Amino acid sequence: MNDEAPITNRVAQSALVTLDLEDFWPQGGVARLDLAELAPEGVVREAAARSYVQNLAKHTYDGSVVCLEGAEAVIVPQWLGPMLASALAPHAAFVGFGGPVEVLSAYYAQALAEADWTPYRGAKVLLKGCGTHPVPDSAYAAAARHLTRVADKLMYGEACSNVPIFKAAGS
Repeated sequence: MNDEAPITNRVAQSALVTLDLEDFWPQGGVARLDLAELAPEGVVREAAARSYVQNLAKHTYDGSVVCLEGAEAVIVPQWLGPMLASALAPHAAFVGFGGPVEVLSAYYAQALAEADWTPYRGAKVLLKGCGTHPVPDSAYAAAARHLTRVADKLMYGEACSNVPIFKAAGS
């Protein structure tokens, strides 16, 4: 006869709610569009930009965060960003100037600002760390800012090993 006590899963019994920022990761990943291709002479010209946008395989950016890179190497008129964003709007999840970290930070800021935080109201929340995608540090800071407004307790890491971040007064 087995006299050992049954193993209980205290994590499952803890009513811990997990927020995984990888759930916000763009389905199409991160795509790069090099603006230098539009400016062989160092200056983006309207006719060349319109032709480029018209011939752009826009479907290849489906669900992607698109980084418009190389703006520091060429003269980029202000209308180029709106032109590219407008052309990619039906396809891309987000379009921004800069490298992946910078543009992903802006994407996450927007996505988290639009998120519904009510499921986390009054909850013990674990902000999950350690994933497979390079979620920017700024996204974790933004999520913590939002969660601090609604959660009773906020922790970072994994259920079995976490760092306490915030505890509401009286909880």
